Amino acid sequence: MMYTCNTCCLGFETSELQRTHMKCDWHRYNLKRRVADLPPVSESGFNGKMQQMSESTEGDGSKDKVLTKKEQKRKEKAALLEKKRQLLEVARQNMLKAMQDQQKKAESEGIMTVEEPLPIPVIQPKDFALTEEEREEAEMTPDQLAEKLMAEKISNKVDIPTNVCLFCNHNQKEKHLSTFKDMEENIDHMFKCHGFYIPEQKYLVNKEGLIEYMGEKIGLGNVCIVCNYQGRNLQAVRSHMLSKRHCRIPYESTDDKLEISEFYDFSSTYQNYKKPETVIISADDVSAAGEEDGEWEDVTDEEGDGVEIPEEEYLYNDGMALHLPTGIKVGHRSLQRYFNQVIKPEKELTEGQGTLVAADTRSFLSTFDKKTVQVQQRAWQSEVKDKKRDAKRSAKFINQQTHYRDQLLQ
Repeated sequence: MMYTCNTCCLGFETSELQRTHMKCDWHRYNLKRRVADLPPVSESGFNGKMQQMSESTEGDGSKDKVLTKKEQKRKEKAALLEKKRQLLEVARQNMLKAMQDQQKKAESEGIMTVEEPLPIPVIQPKDFALTEEEREEAEMTPDQLAEKLMAEKISNKVDIPTNVCLFCNHNQKEKHLSTFKDMEENIDHMFKCHGFYIPEQKYLVNKEGLIEYMGEKIGLGNVCIVCNYQGRNLQAVRSHMLSKRHCRIPYESTDDKLEISEFYDFSSTYQNYKKPETVIISADDVSAAGEEDGEWEDVTDEEGDGVEIPEEEYLYNDGMALHLPTGIKVGHRSLQRYFNQVIKPEKELTEGQGTLVAADTRSFLSTFDKKTVQVQQRAWQSEVKDKKRDAKRSAKFINQQTHYRDQLLQ
């Protein structure tokens, strides 16, 4: 039986010779040539190449080795430090020379001098290289800076009409924004695609103004309509609102309601409220009444039979529900899951009924045997111990597997 090596095109009488050949460098070199779609090299050609390479490395032994990036950086850093040290040394020599010259000059003139420490240079902000814009901003007052920022925002303003989506460019083509037929179609698109819901639509009197206000908040201020996130531009704010699901008008807190209160009119909800009548009395009437009746007197109603004041009907919110003048309580949609619950009413049982219920439930309880529980605990402990032991053994001998030879190498 012959054992062959398809890579080097050789035949071997035994499998041992084949294995020895596959471990040599010649076989590895031919494998690399085979991957590169090159013909194999004979043994003599491979030996010649190896000898030539060894001679070239011996000839280049005296030359410097190729430096790695790390060694090259280290060498450059050392050269830079050496250059700085030389410059400092030159500066120190020049300073000493100047001091010696000054001392000699003073001695020649007969003047006693007191050595004073050299002044320490103070670095001022003007020593740094600033651009003209940065220099102008540094000289501006806070009000001027705010005006400049507002002017930049107005110059970069993006007008969002009422028939364009606030959160995306629906079917946008290059630079032209696609528009809907009217505002209602746009609102329907935002509701279906982004969940944009307008609260209290029954009392909304200026829907177009509300949409324009939201468009200015996004296009001019680049602010999220829910969390007031400040974006760099319109695209950043839209991406934020889409990713955070902030495509709605907040209507939870009092501040949120006051922000959009100018677009609503709730006067129909308290139309039954009677305002107290006000009587306008002029100065002539007061003087005339004073002349007729004399001086004014304070009137007190001791028996409490004064004017009957009707009970006021008004709309208020206690934090959990909205109380209407008709007596109806309206809950918030966030608490809908609790309002939909049907809780079984509690029954007040008599003493005899309670005794019967207690006797029935007592019969369902299982008897407690201390010995049985102890046996169950011991069985559970032994089971856990066996599982831990098996896990340790499997982890210890995980790499000791039987080796199977590839049939192609035999």
